[in-house]
Amino acid sequence: MVNDEWTDQAARVSDLFTGIMFKTLSQRLISELTDKRVSLPQIQAMRFIWLHHHVLIGDLADGLAISYPSATNMVNRLEKQELVERIINPSDRREVEVQLTGEGVALTSRMEDERIARLKEVLSRMQVDDRKALLHGLSEFILAAVDNNEDEAQKICLRCGTHASKDCPVAASQILSDCK
Repeated sequence: MVNDEWTDQAARVSDLFTGIMFKTLSQRLISELTDKRVSLPQIQAMRFIWLHHHVLIGDLADGLAISYPSATNMVNRLEKQELVERIINPSDRREVEVQLTGEGVALTSRMEDERIARLKEVLSRMQVDDRKALLHGLSEFILAAVDNNEDEAQKICLRCGTHASKDCPVAASQILSDCK
């Protein structure tokens, strides 16, 4: 049984974990690698496009859980910085695909490589058993949070795109047979 003390401690630890992940693996990377010209939401949009390659604006909105107008504005800002480009379907001009430009691919790849390198550095400071416990605990937490909710699992899997892993606790579970 989980008591209030466990819940309070879990809330504090998860807030710290989220804050550290945000500060060290996102915010600091943006300031170091982009001269602060790109915001975190823009990086998230670029990463979504990078993971999915060719994305319709509606797919970007769904994948980032933002409105279609917000996704359009995001694309406009990224396009002005020459990080993305729009490809209009000649047979249906309402269908607009968004792709990263060469500069957008380079920046997103550099951000991802550096994020992974920094995560590796942090993990290397932990004992093997602690790393295993962390991965196991986080995986179990994810499964408990999704709790056989296929719609929620689909949203999670949508974010992974072409980089989905067979080791993902959601995709490997019985929740989603389609993601495998």
